[in-house]
Order: sequence, then C-alpha cells, then structure tokens
Amino acid sequence: MSAVSRIHILPPQVHNKIAAGEVVERPSSAVKELVENALDAGADQITVIIEEGGKQLIKVIDNGCGMGREDALLALERHATSKIISDADLFALQTFGFRGEALPSIAAVSRFILETREEGASEAVRIVCDGNAHLVTAAGAPIGTTVTVRDLFYNIPARRKFLKATSTERGGVVDCLNRFSLAHPQCSFTLIHNQKTLFVRTASARVRSRIIEVLGRQVGEELLPIASGRTDSGQLDGYISPPTVHRPNRRSLYLFVNNRVVRDQMVSQAVIRAYQGLMERGRYPVCVLFLTIDPALVDMNVHPAKEEVRFAEPGRIFSLISRSIQESLSGYRVPTAGEMLSDDPFSLLFSPVHTATGFPAAGNQPYQPSVLPPWHPPSSAIRETDATAFYGHQNQEPATPEPGFPQPATGGFFAAMQIVGQVWQSYLILSHGSQLYVVDQHAAHERILFDQLRRQMDGAQPTQQLLLPVTIDLSPAEQAVAEEYRHLLEKLGFLYEPFGNRAIILTGVPPVAGDREPLSLFQQTISDLQESEGQLQAVPGADDLAARMACRLAVKANHFLSPEEIQLLLAKLDQVDVGRTCPHGRPLYITMGKNELEKRFHRR
Repeated sequence: MSAVSRIHILPPQVHNKIAAGEVVERPSSAVKELVENALDAGADQITVIIEEGGKQLIKVIDNGCGMGREDALLALERHATSKIISDADLFALQTFGFRGEALPSIAAVSRFILETREEGASEAVRIVCDGNAHLVTAAGAPIGTTVTVRDLFYNIPARRKFLKATSTERGGVVDCLNRFSLAHPQCSFTLIHNQKTLFVRTASARVRSRIIEVLGRQVGEELLPIASGRTDSGQLDGYISPPTVHRPNRRSLYLFVNNRVVRDQMVSQAVIRAYQGLMERGRYPVCVLFLTIDPALVDMNVHPAKEEVRFAEPGRIFSLISRSIQESLSGYRVPTAGEMLSDDPFSLLFSPVHTATGFPAAGNQPYQPSVLPPWHPPSSAIRETDATAFYGHQNQEPATPEPGFPQPATGGFFAAMQIVGQVWQSYLILSHGSQLYVVDQHAAHERILFDQLRRQMDGAQPTQQLLLPVTIDLSPAEQAVAEEYRHLLEKLGFLYEPFGNRAIILTGVPPVAGDREPLSLFQQTISDLQESEGQLQAVPGADDLAARMACRLAVKANHFLSPEEIQLLLAKLDQVDVGRTCPHGRPLYITMGKNELEKRFHRR
C-alpha cells in the first residue's frame, strides 16, 4: 500500500495570490503594470483615475491597439504574453512587459473588469473577474483598453491593512506617473484623484517641456543638457542640475534604461560621485538621465517589479555616467568653506568683515582647532536685538533646570557656566562648580529651535510675515502635498495662497527662519513630506517636521563660534525645556565630576 502523497499542486486562486504579492505591492505597483501594458499597446493617450489613493479604485484608460475576445481571455492567464516567444527574447527586450503576470496577478486580488476593443471590431469585449470565474459580455467602448480595479487586496485582509494613508498611496501613484511622463513625452497623461484632476500633460516632442511640467518651471528651466556620452557600452543623454539646485533626498534622480524606469544603486552612486565636491554633503542633484544600451548587455529579468537591472559591464556604465556629468559641470568650481556656511544662523548674527565676493574672509582660512581662554562677558555683551534677530520674539523667564542640576546662585544655569573653550569646532567645554560639561553645539541649538517651533505650533508666537511675498512654482506632486498638508504647514508657521494654476504665494514663515531663504525652507519641508510618502513611512506629524526643520537650521559641527555666540547659545538654553537630548534623541551634553577626573589621573 503506497503512502499518501504530502506534496500537491496549489490551486490557481492560491498561486495567483502568491504571485500578486511580488508584482503588486501597493496601488502604484498596479498603476505601473497597467501603464506599461498601455504603452506596449502603442497608446499615446493614457488616463489614470484613482480614488482614496488607489485603495478603492484604479482605472487606466488607453487608446492603444486593444484586443479581441480570445486574446483578452488569454491575457488573464498566467505566463500568457504577446511580447516574447523564446528565452532568447529575454536578452533583446523591446517592450516593458514580458512576464505575462501583471493582469492575472492584479485580477486575483481585486474586483477586476477588462474592457477592450481592437480596430475593426464592431463592439468591445467586457470581462468581469471574480476569483477564477470570468464573465464575458459585449460592450460599447472606443478602440483601446480600459482596466478597472476596485477594492485592491479585498480578499487578502493581511495585505490590505498594510496599505498606507490615502495621501501616501496617492503620492506613490503621482511619482509613478511622473517617471512615465518624463520617459514618454510623446504620450499625454492625465491623473484624476477623488474626481479632481491633479494634472493633464499634453503630448510634446520636447523633453524639456515635459520636464517643466513634471518638476516645475523654476527647476526645469535651470537644468543643463548633459554632454552626451557615448561608448561601446551605451549612450547617455538627459538633463542635470547645476550645483546650486539641489534637494535633501534622492527622489529627484530620475533614471531610465532603454526608456524603462529603474531604481539602480550603482547608477545613483555614479551621479552622486560626479557632484562630489560641488555640492554640500547630504544634498542631491536633480537629474533626468536616459541610458540607451544594447539589450543584450543588461538583464531586466531580475525582479518581478522590473525596476532592478543588472549590467554586463557595470564599471564601464559607472564611468560613462560619472564622466559625462563631470564634463557638463566642468565650468563649476568647488565652493569654499565660507560659501558652504554662508547662511549659517550664527554668521547672520555675528558677521565678520566681508570680502568683495560677499563671503566672510574667515571662511577661506584653513581649519584651526580653537580653545578659548576662560571668558566672562559683561551682561551687555549679548544684545537683545541679536537674540531677537535669530531666535525670534520671546521674553520668557528662564526655565527651571531639570532635576539633578545644581542650581546656581544667580542667573540661568547654563549662562552661569564658565566657558573653557570650543574643541574641534563642534563641542563646547564648560565648567560649573565641581562639574565639567561637554555640550554638542548642534544638538543644543537644535533643541532651542525645536522649543521655539513648539511654541509656534501652540500659538504662543506669531508667524513671521514676509515683507515681500515669494511666488513659488510647484510641480504637480509638490502642489498636491501643499494642499494635502496645508493645516500642518500653517501650524508650523508657513502662510501661503494659491496663485494661478501651478504656483503659490508664500506670505509667512516660521519665526525661527530668521534671514533664511524662504523658498528653500518651504521646498525642503515639502520634500520631507514627499519623502515620507515615497518611502511608505508614516506621514510625519507637526513635531517630526519641527524636529527636521530645527536640525536643518541649527548651527552645524565644524563651525567656529565666537565667545559672544557661545554665550548667546547658553543664555537661550536657559529659556527652553532642555532635557538631556536633542529632538532626535542624541545626547545634548555629557558631564564629568572633579572626583572622577582626579581618579583618571590617579590623584585619588
């Protein structure tokens, strides 16, 4: 008697759901697959309609070649495709799709309807999918294909509960269509969310025009055409930003291989390497790069999502990208240290003698570690106008030191400390009684700014009105974020109103901004929100955004502080609820007692 077999073939509804987990991760994944099918079908007009970020509805309408009844039914079977025939075709791909998994995978995890009509057909074919059952009827529809996806992951509750907030999922769809728009300017794209048109991009023969539509006029017109690079490995074309145009993250690196959207770490590193020494650390350029390469030299079959690629000659591709960008930027010099720090908040308060170029003469001096002699400034050394100019309008009493701090006889706790000096232009050495304190200047300043932003959010401080309002041209993605999170941005202190179709007028900024450039500060905050949407993180709250802004505005490490600046910093620390960490949790200071120090020197 034979043993009962423990191995069995999974039913179609199970393996379809398993496959869908790789192909369809979120609404934007479904949009990507459906738009790729539309482009492969020769469409030059694509409309995407979504509701609740795509969680409730995704509808993709194209004017491509359409399908007949038999092809439409076959398209819903796994591994059925018109795009390749043999394994050799995998190394000569001319289409976006080739696996034959997208439609059946999406249909397996949603309430799915396919309507399609090919040229010459008197009527369209309508297929309604419910599990493994397909209901086929005739319908009236124009030439092309319409795919309707409702209630994504309705039958996989565990997957559906991991979908993010509507704003986050909408941001993913916007980013997806942005990339397709850049790669296919000859095609028109329309995106409608919750019955509101987010953008309509008409077909254009000029890539520059499409870049302006996607990235906004202010950025799009500043981009430089790349010095076209060509080698035996491939050809690179596109547009790059000058070093003066940059972003706080890599979201604005748009990379395409044979017009396919890719997210490749090696290509990103080649771009960043080309800007090394031309851009401040932690800042990233805006680039739209098109790499054309022999299909036999690149493997697109790395992951079902088809966004990862593998190059046969990665070293030569890296060199081609980096060298081409460097040649295009050859007219730009490396900024001096003074230029890198020219908008530091302390340099706005205590400006040294300026050179004819407008930058502090001290900024060009080589690094010199400094240790200041003990210094006791008179009470008049810190002018109230100085404090107001940088820290905003506030006249509150010094906060009570946290438990465990010895209370000085007079004055604030930090202000009463003896300044020993500054080491490595990053840490302040202070003494108080029998304790030695080492304060991280960046963390301390960050805590001060964060406290002021908290008071701003509580309504204790007015927004700083701009004398001359600033007009900001926004990309559609930025405009959507500005509308979605307006209440959050206003809470932080940004005041703005719509101005035309694609712009806003910024009339107010947080008081902590001081003399910082309003345009840059607002765009950086919008980028923080966009980054959270794109990375599927929880959208940051007001406290999180305040912490990021405080970190960005605070004085940095490797920056020399004068005795007056140090004393101002300490005086302001006495006016906030300091605690022992910066808003991100890093230690603000460390201490060492006299007894412990003497033990280290074997005096006890």
